[in-house]
Amino acid sequence: MSLSARVRATLAVVLAGTLVAPALPAPAAPAAPPAEGPPSAAAGPARSTLVSPCQLPTPVTGWQHEGPTNYATWLPPSGTVRGIVLFVDFTNAAPVSGERAGRTSMFGAAPNFFADSSYGALNFQLTFDTAWRHIPQPHTAFAGYNTSFSAQRSYLAAAVAAANSAIDFSLYQIVYVVPPKSAGSFTNSPAWVAAPGDGVTADGAELRHAVTFGQDVDNWGYKILNHETGHLFGLPDLYSYNNADSIHRAVGGWDVMGLISARAPDLFAWHKWKAGWLADSQIDCRTTTGSAPATLTPLGATGGTKAVVVHTGGNTAVVVENRQVSTLDVASGCFQPGVLVYRVTTAVFSGGAWPGGNVPPIGGPFPVEVVDRTPGSDVTTCSADEKALVNATLTAIGHTVTYSGVTVQLTATPGNNREVSVTVV
Repeated sequence: MSLSARVRATLAVVLAGTLVAPALPAPAAPAAPPAEGPPSAAAGPARSTLVSPCQLPTPVTGWQHEGPTNYATWLPPSGTVRGIVLFVDFTNAAPVSGERAGRTSMFGAAPNFFADSSYGALNFQLTFDTAWRHIPQPHTAFAGYNTSFSAQRSYLAAAVAAANSAIDFSLYQIVYVVPPKSAGSFTNSPAWVAAPGDGVTADGAELRHAVTFGQDVDNWGYKILNHETGHLFGLPDLYSYNNADSIHRAVGGWDVMGLISARAPDLFAWHKWKAGWLADSQIDCRTTTGSAPATLTPLGATGGTKAVVVHTGGNTAVVVENRQVSTLDVASGCFQPGVLVYRVTTAVFSGGAWPGGNVPPIGGPFPVEVVDRTPGSDVTTCSADEKALVNATLTAIGHTVTYSGVTVQLTATPGNNREVSVTVV
């Protein structure tokens, strides 16, 4: 979702930067993403049932949250997922020379993000249409596409109809629609999810998952496709929907679902576990008091224990993971590689919205909140959205943080692995 559209007047329908059919089916038991060795060999399909005492209960509504995902509605992020990128113009908005090629080049990096983040468990494929498809209406006819499920559905249906003679839509699970830059009605880039029966039909297939891009792609680059596709997989926004708040206070740049331009954009271990990309055997689940050690392998590397998860009661958990330099992690000099600790809750939904879609209060709570080891130590050379949390990690032996009765201490740094002691009182 774009910065200009963080806050919606219709949050009851528009959550997680995603327009969802108002009559969603009730979710299955609480969420959703392999194991040591090649993940494809050990990891099963994305789950929608509670299989670990450290997973959190699903809220009573169908909106995006940090519990297990209902894949009757959201798209399972496993195996091969194919998306088609359509380029559409209008009676009052035409593309300029090179515009389609530029967009194709930019979005071409998005599949590698999911290949790396999923350890190869998700084979995400993008096909780019080779021509602009004409919608015989002005772009202003689709005003409200970013606040109304039906308006966005109409836009998607018009785009599919314009391309249907050239595209076999039965081959794809996701439709991405790209307008020319001159189509000023399209400001931001919401995802769109339809319940079964509410989608757009073409070539005998019901299309229920889409993203309609806007002008904000010029601000965000290719990772906006990964962020919005994350919503199609059921992942929530981690920034605040209250524009009076410090928008990125909760996770800064530690996950692309929190900040699209993040310089440590890899998905949290919690999200990878939700998506089925990490097996239960890679999660050290703690449900009792006491102290025990753990050795954590880097989040960006295949294999090993990826997180300690402490179920702190009800709908909350504390997660400990190891963030080291990798293709998607802490490559910027702003960030300090180390052990990251954060709190997860299913008490609120995407953007911190409360049940019923109410705008969240200033300060949260939010679905995920990073525990800052060095509060107040903003790194001013980093971006405004990231600077407060870039030093959140435990980086030296003896560094310790405590949150909600859970104390995490870094005890050893063998290679890129990190040994920690986790004490629960």
